[in-house]
Amino acid sequence: MQLSHLKPFAGLVKRHDGTILPIVKTELVDSFVKLHIQGSVVDFWATPEELYFRGYRLLCAKPAIWDLWSRVICAPEQAQAGAFAVH
Repeated sequence: MQLSHLKPFAGLVKRHDGTILPIVKTELVDSFVKLHIQGSVVDFWATPEELYFRGYRLLCAKPAIWDLWSRVICAPEQAQAGAFAVH
């Protein structure tokens, strides 16, 4: 199976209907760190909080994305930078 035509991505999210979408990158947009999601019809930007509360779930990601997502799903005292990084 050839994968050379696929763009590298920073992670994958799953919508409530089971659709899996790639996270292309992160960027500072309107003073918030937002994830660039490659949608099936149109790409969009959203914060991890916005995605989580809309029913999206993180399936896999690079450590920096896990760290952003952990701030949403963990209590503030548990969310620490590097908590999901592989050392």
